[in-house]
Amino acid sequence: MDNGKVIKLDTTDRISQLPESILHHILTISYSDSPKLLVRMSVLSKYWFSLTAAFPILDFDIGKFNTAINGPWSAISSEVNVVDKFFRYVEYTTSRYCQQKLNVHTFKLYTCIQNATQVNVIDKCLALILMEGIKVLEINIFEWPLVPSNNSAKTSYRLTNILLLAASSLTSLTVCNCCLPLSFKVDIVTFKSLKLLHLYRIPIDEKVIKHLTTSCPILEELSVKYCYGFKTFWVCGLQNLQKVWFYYRPGFESVDIKVPNLCCLSIINSYGMGAPRMNFTSCKQLRSLHLDGIPSSTSEAFSDLLRNFPFLESLFLKFPDQCEILKLSSPSLRKLVLHTKCSLDAIDINTPNLVLFSYSGYLLESDSLKLKPRMECYPENVVGTLWIQKLRRFLDKKYGFRVLKLQFTSTNIKDIEELKVLQWPPYELEHVELELHSIEELSAYFTIVDAVLWCCRPQSLSLTSCFTIANMERHVIKFIYEKLLQQEDRGPTNIQIVFTASFKGKKRFSNLNSLLAALPRYDQLSQTITFTKEKVVQGKKEE
Repeated sequence: MDNGKVIKLDTTDRISQLPESILHHILTISYSDSPKLLVRMSVLSKYWFSLTAAFPILDFDIGKFNTAINGPWSAISSEVNVVDKFFRYVEYTTSRYCQQKLNVHTFKLYTCIQNATQVNVIDKCLALILMEGIKVLEINIFEWPLVPSNNSAKTSYRLTNILLLAASSLTSLTVCNCCLPLSFKVDIVTFKSLKLLHLYRIPIDEKVIKHLTTSCPILEELSVKYCYGFKTFWVCGLQNLQKVWFYYRPGFESVDIKVPNLCCLSIINSYGMGAPRMNFTSCKQLRSLHLDGIPSSTSEAFSDLLRNFPFLESLFLKFPDQCEILKLSSPSLRKLVLHTKCSLDAIDINTPNLVLFSYSGYLLESDSLKLKPRMECYPENVVGTLWIQKLRRFLDKKYGFRVLKLQFTSTNIKDIEELKVLQWPPYELEHVELELHSIEELSAYFTIVDAVLWCCRPQSLSLTSCFTIANMERHVIKFIYEKLLQQEDRGPTNIQIVFTASFKGKKRFSNLNSLLAALPRYDQLSQTITFTKEKVVQGKKEE
């Protein structure tokens, strides 16, 4: 009531007026974010309740099932019959959905197998849902520690030929650690709606690969990881194919990919073996390329290869250890990640549009358009004064980096005077990110910071580390603060400090003393301290 007037609230259930397809899409997003959220949404209205009861995603994960029964961190054990309970749950739920004639959009099964009875349950459930026009199918049969199994039951499990009945409706198929139907070798079946095909650790041969890739006319993503039984990988045509991930095993011979509109290609070897023969020069639309090993005998030949890809923006390369000289040229490249033992002195890159260079590092999922030109170094070996000198000379090559990130796990910088004798001017940067791990001595912190600030003069510096000794953090912060001030010869300078600790958020400090007074006595959690230089405006008193 407001001023004697009764205000009527509109309690109309407008949600129920939305098209069912939109509501199912909302449910799918909510489920992927949090299954618990789906339960809360079921009480919004009667219509939502009926929708959630008929939620079109069946997701059976024995790990999650075990957690629900025995709590987190509990191992799956045959003593409590978790596996048997899980399969009874899968069979009952699937049968109930089909009996009520509910349309199942997605069926996911992640489980281990102990015996032939459980194999029959999987076959039965697949037969029920595949005949109903399912869209997404994911099957992963794996071994679980502490769960005894009949090995013949696992290794002999094979998807039944009933899978062919869903060939026209499937849009996504993921098969892990089991076998494809035998009919794939002889029957010509077109998966006319399939857009995503992921195969992981399954036996397969060249004939099946060719059959699958040629029978999926609108395929957009293809992932073949650690499969076995073949030595050549061939993909041709497929006008809609955008992304290919191929992880190969030792002894693999050749990769041949001729896909005109391919944008993303990853050819990866995690076994440390040499690269196979590769041919993908016809993929002129490549934007992202990830290679473990190079398909050319020299880096010059590989640089020539890059000229075939005028739109390439992201490149991850793992070079062989014997590579001593590395030369690359690409006018379109924006991200370059090199995992190599090649010295910085021996790297020569001609990439005028580069905004991210990572040395012996990892590919970052970041928007290169929003990045300032930056270089990141993750040296695997012990860093000494010679490495710091090579870094300084590399920065002098005028690549235009404005941000430098350094991650050190071990150093052997004992005498900073060895660097100071060189009298090289520090390289001007906007920001330096320094991450130090497994550093236990205070003197090591001092020499690392001293060496980095000999190499460059940043406008701001952030240090991330776990301080394992009481009061070490105070000494390091004070040392960095004083060293940054010593660098400034252009008039009075203030340093603003931001302290970030795990689970505590950010705190800002206008001077060193206020930060030291607020520091916890002892905290081994990872902390980040950011120092930012600010020129003192004439006539303004220092805070």
